Amino acid sequence: MKKWVVLLLTFSAWGCLGENDDVLDYNPLEQLEIDLAQIDSYLSQNNITAEIDEDTQIRYVITEEGDGVNPAAADVVSVEYEVYSFEGDLLDTSKEDVAEDGGIFNSERVYEPLQFQIGTNSVISGFQYATVLLDVGGKGDFYIPSVWAYQNIGSGNVAPNQSLIFKIELLEINPE
Repeated sequence: MKKWVVLLLTFSAWGCLGENDDVLDYNPLEQLEIDLAQIDSYLSQNNITAEIDEDTQIRYVITEEGDGVNPAAADVVSVEYEVYSFEGDLLDTSKEDVAEDGGIFNSERVYEPLQFQIGTNSVISGFQYATVLLDVGGKGDFYIPSVWAYQNIGSGNVAPNQSLIFKIELLEINPE
């Protein structure tokens, strides 16, 4: 399985190649080591005991158990989510009240559960990897390394090489 992760990281890095020379210096395996050291330090400083997904190295805490049914590749899922920086800043959410409380409310945006298909490029890979660790009805906190997020490119208010904290609730698999 480790070869799969190395291969995926390599392809992910190639997918980021563009006209920016800084992208060419990006080494996802080195960055993963940096990310994991930072995440582990955060978890230790905050007395958080997290499990580790062996395939992705994502650290996570299941905060509410679900019904035992996990999503698989090609399933469409419906989730509520919150995304935070490791400094505690709310970066994004599907929940209007959380957006208001976190100071990021946008009246032009629709706040509702997000639906996406597992195994597609519709959301960052770390979001997908985290979601499949949940059962329907389950909730968890996921500490996503930057290599499974926006890598060295960043996006919007997410800086390059920024690891993220996702709070995810898996509402449904294959909603109608």
